[in-house]
Amino acid sequence: MGVTVSQSVRIDCGTRLSIECVEALHQEMEQAVRDAQDIFLKADDVQYCDTAGLQLLLALVQTVQAAGLQISWQGVSDVVRDTSKLLGLTSALLLATD
Repeated sequence: MGVTVSQSVRIDCGTRLSIECVEALHQEMEQAVRDAQDIFLKADDVQYCDTAGLQLLLALVQTVQAAGLQISWQGVSDVVRDTSKLLGLTSALLLATD
């Protein structure tokens, strides 16, 4: 009769979610998945994002779901929402629509 305790990690996307930042963010995300942790994304401070940044998030969402883990948002800036909507990624990134 074991109890499974789900560990979680918060990943802060910072103020820029763009191509020059994806390598460092990717390493942090990869470690969280490798450690089998549920992930909370904090993106409410993002002031700029591009397709590379959103592509990284999309790959993370897909990887986490395939691993049977949970991923959720703790905050999302209007920039991330607007860019995701423009690229048709709102649903794929699990961003709730208002």
